[in-house]
Amino acid sequence: MNTTATILHQTSLWDGKAMNDDSVLINEDIFISVLNLLAKEKINGIAQPCLIIGESGSGKTYLLHRLYQSLQTDNDRLFRPVFIEGRTLFSTDDIWKQCASFLSVNPSTVPYDDICRWQEEHACRIVLFIDNIQYYFERTKNHDHFNLRGKLNRSGAPVLVATSDRVLPAFTDYDAAFFEGFKISYIKPLILSEFARFIDSQLKMSRLEKLMAYLPKTPRSLYLATDILRNSSGEEMDLILLQDYFSQYYQIRYDGYLTQVQRILSVLVRTENGASLQEIRNRTGQEGGKLSPYLKMMTDQKVIEKTSKNQRGGTYTIVDPLFKLWLQTNAS
Repeated sequence: MNTTATILHQTSLWDGKAMNDDSVLINEDIFISVLNLLAKEKINGIAQPCLIIGESGSGKTYLLHRLYQSLQTDNDRLFRPVFIEGRTLFSTDDIWKQCASFLSVNPSTVPYDDICRWQEEHACRIVLFIDNIQYYFERTKNHDHFNLRGKLNRSGAPVLVATSDRVLPAFTDYDAAFFEGFKISYIKPLILSEFARFIDSQLKMSRLEKLMAYLPKTPRSLYLATDILRNSSGEEMDLILLQDYFSQYYQIRYDGYLTQVQRILSVLVRTENGASLQEIRNRTGQEGGKLSPYLKMMTDQKVIEKTSKNQRGGTYTIVDPLFKLWLQTNAS
């Protein structure tokens, strides 16, 4: 294993330093694409907002930090980057207030106007980097979204570059304010073969693939899996260390479920390919009418999935393979 390789993807790893030859470039195609789009923007033009979609751990935050740093060190200084965490946003006004505070603009009753005046005085354009913008869209109404889009669509208005961990109706519904309003880029799952150069043997590559079978195909998962390989004595220990890493999280998650949900999980964890409603009834001794509401709730929450669209047929399986492994060890 090449222990000098650095997989850069998380906020905690960001230090503003340049990458070295042993660093793994994550989401480089999107990084270059967004920079190219910004390079084409004029100070007084109308910009289309950019949205980057990727699941947790896929490198969205690190990507935004890289973009921020790139604009921050740009000698031309045509753009002024502002970084906002979406978890802190509860209204459209919060966006403009935080932006004005970031720029040290004296607050007024209309922070957006203050920001526009600041741009004119400094002859540059603000780029709003908003990480986890899904929080803003889930906490606010469509009329708030129209307000935001209306201001972003003005000539010379700040440019928005945001991330979300999933596609929301606010991005896709025909009546939504941002329907066709974003230029969307999707972060693709990692292809493990591209990282073979960091593995010093075929045996360890095989162990890496087995670990990643239990994890999302994201940089964060790859970082964890390679760290386990560095500290593990063998394949059996690999899975022990992996379960240990998530044990407290899964224990809290399991303890938080209702007894009926735990009962259903105890059945599904013993099946290789899932169980039908009839099989769950037989093994739990519960009537179908009592089970169905819990099965629907578990399906809606993506704890389990149904492998058939047939309302009466199909089998139920646990979605998260690592959770299933943990249940097999701790609750079967």
